Amino acid sequence: MQKLDGQPGICPRTTCQGHKASKMLNISIHLSKKKEGFMMIKHVFVGAMHGADEILAERWYFRYHYKEVVRFCGPWLRRYESFKAYPPPPEAQVLGVLGGRMTELWYASVDEFIEARSGVRPYTIEPWIMELFATDPFKAVPGITLVPAIPTEDFLGKEPTPEETTILRWYRLLKYPDGVQLKDGEKWYLDIHSKEASQQPGLLRYVSHRLLDNPPDGLSADAPWHRVEELWYENIDAWRKAVIESPPEYTPPPWKKEPPFIDSISNFLKYKPDVDFLKDNPFIP
Repeated sequence: MQKLDGQPGICPRTTCQGHKASKMLNISIHLSKKKEGFMMIKHVFVGAMHGADEILAERWYFRYHYKEVVRFCGPWLRRYESFKAYPPPPEAQVLGVLGGRMTELWYASVDEFIEARSGVRPYTIEPWIMELFATDPFKAVPGITLVPAIPTEDFLGKEPTPEETTILRWYRLLKYPDGVQLKDGEKWYLDIHSKEASQQPGLLRYVSHRLLDNPPDGLSADAPWHRVEELWYENIDAWRKAVIESPPEYTPPPWKKEPPFIDSISNFLKYKPDVDFLKDNPFIP
């Protein structure tokens, strides 16, 4: 067994009910007044180990990794939850939907995240993980980012519960293509695209988290994602109708005339995590 520095989600270091729907709840107005050093944040891992042998990955993650993360970073962690992604159908795979796991680690602030030193701890890394990173790092951890824990935008202003309906969460990391200025990408996304996407038939919830204005040193190079967004549907059939069969008409951005207009990777998730590492004690021999 080899010990290496690494990210707490997977990898070695190298690597309140909303307002009525007619009134968009824009939490970014409030968050913009709050210094990022004192804002609760979450460290997000999407599609983790989607290209690995599932038996090996689950054994390593539950037998070794999460225990080490709690041991090293537990005093600073407010939440540490992981979701096993639903297998995406073929029509979703072409849109960047992956398998694997989505994991969130919540910290009270950027300062506490930095103090925890989560990226430079001696995590156990088995040989097959090193081989995976050497051959295709994307199969190990496709997407990592750090965003405000609370959405900076709520485009529908509503949050259904499992008592009201079944819920499928489409959890996405978004990136504007190379060469596109962040301000130009944000203007299109906020002023045009999000308003059109809000018209998807059967859409239950639509929220977004923008990248921190001043992410910790080194993070933006490892995680060049500009946004995390979530779109909720009743089930995969509702997603298929809203996204594939009967989507609203989208206005292309200045930089590209045909979809996909932005880069993305994503997971299909259930409403609640299948494991809460700060409360549960899962073990795989």
